[in-house]
Amino acid sequence: MKIIDDVISRIEELDRSSSGVFLAHALASACHDHYKVSLLDASVKLDQTSMRLVSNLMLMVHEPDFSNADQSNAMAYLRENGYLD
Repeated sequence: MKIIDDVISRIEELDRSSSGVFLAHALASACHDHYKVSLLDASVKLDQTSMRLVSNLMLMVHEPDFSNADQSNAMAYLRENGYLD
């Protein structure tokens, strides 16, 4: 999915900064209902580019390339790179 690819690229750009970690958690939240993020924290921690990505994540089920397999792959990426417990 393009949105997931875009978010992962941004996470890698931001590295381990607080906004990068937050964006990783937002991606996890978009892929699995176990993970949650605060919209208040998003508005404080993220710049406009990252906020737009979070907004797009909230609508990703409506994207033509929506894929549960891509969500699973994103979760694997987040675990493998230490963003999730």
